[in-house]
Amino acid sequence: MRLFGAPGEPLAAALQELMNTPHVTLVVAEDDNGVAGTAQLTVLRGLAWDGATRGLLEGIRAARRGVTSALLTWGIDEARRRGCSRLHLDSGLARADLRDFYARFGFEQSYQGFSRAL
Repeated sequence: MRLFGAPGEPLAAALQELMNTPHVTLVVAEDDNGVAGTAQLTVLRGLAWDGATRGLLEGIRAARRGVTSALLTWGIDEARRRGCSRLHLDSGLARADLRDFYARFGFEQSYQGFSRAL
């Protein structure tokens, strides 16, 4: 299974930068067939949530649902270990099929965000 295409220059540069950023953790799940999934945890601190440390779990790519479960469990545990009081999980609106799955891990839809291309 191919989780990502061959890294082009923007992705390669992003990976290099992220690997050297202390508040970002990238994880690769492996099984007998090689790479089975990836995830990124970014630890943030800002004015939101009264200045609390929070985590953002994103970039979850998995070969199968069991790997997704393992990556979510890792993200929750790692965010807790890093002192986060909240963990945000971004998922596109088109992925309504995942709402119940994420709810089994304690996530609830708590906000609506907006984005735009620049």
